[in-house]
Amino acid sequence: MKILKLALPSLLAALTMSACFNDDGIPKPVNEEELITTVTITLKAEGEEDVVLQYADESGLGHSHDHEDGDGDDHDDHDHDHDHDHDHDHEGVEGSASGPLKSGVTYAATIVLLNQSLSPAKDVTDEIKEEADEHQFFYTPVGLDITTDYTDEESDYITGGSENPVGLQFTLTAGTAGHGDLNVILKHQPQKPNTGLENAGGETDMEVNFHLHIEE
Repeated sequence: MKILKLALPSLLAALTMSACFNDDGIPKPVNEEELITTVTITLKAEGEEDVVLQYADESGLGHSHDHEDGDGDDHDDHDHDHDHDHDHDHEGVEGSASGPLKSGVTYAATIVLLNQSLSPAKDVTDEIKEEADEHQFFYTPVGLDITTDYTDEESDYITGGSENPVGLQFTLTAGTAGHGDLNVILKHQPQKPNTGLENAGGETDMEVNFHLHIEE
């Protein structure tokens, strides 16, 4: 399984170098971990202007989220603390919104993840589709009157998949005017079915916040 990570391209070289040789100087297999450098959520509604939410590593807000044992002492306090995901440094990663949401409007939403450290860029979303039963996105409003609902399920992407949601497609309904954050988390191997982050478990492959405004 390829673990998906949000990371700065500048960290890629260090990770690659560390993966090339073992302690005896013997070459090791290339690390198959995948980077997520760009996150784009597109919100569409009939008669309304599209709203695009985007995080890109060139903003300087990326973090390395290493889930493997022994990959850095400074991560020991939270690498496997899945019950308190909102308490660690993922929370510092913020993206931007192209414009405000309109109160009372329901938007059809899609999320796309890219690895733009490669040329050409790699669509990481394809890997999530191939392993839909091992991934789930969670969309949580913070101080913002919005509701989200999944509109896809595993069976949309894999043969024999269940009706459990994946979250590559969803709806977002804007409520009363105001502002706040939309927290977006991608979990690897969560418990399915679940009722939300509280009992999903799994590992956090990606987390990013978007500050949003709702206008009347």
